[in-house]
Amino acid sequence: MAYSTGMLRHRVTIMNKVVATQFGETTGYQDAGTVWAAVDFQRGMKRLAEGALDGTDYVVIRMRWNSIVKRDSQLVSDGVTYQITEFHSDKYDNIIQIKAQEIVK
Repeated sequence: MAYSTGMLRHRVTIMNKVVATQFGETTGYQDAGTVWAAVDFQRGMKRLAEGALDGTDYVVIRMRWNSIVKRDSQLVSDGVTYQITEFHSDKYDNIIQIKAQEIVK
């Protein structure tokens, strides 16, 4: 789906893994940058069909293409942290579309 700049009205912080051990273990995440993005919550029958009864929130996040966000990044929007479940990047069309699930702590 295409987007217009007016849709990009949310600030999303991209957090990338920090690997600090000799065995390649993840020791945490650190801020890699903040971008403007469109954040759309999945609602209605579509969400119910995708298993909404588990009580976690799924969002679709669209942003301009960048090299900061990775498939294993975490995203923070409005104080909620999300883990990427689906990642579609198209440099030619200048868009990244992500489906992400809320991390329940």
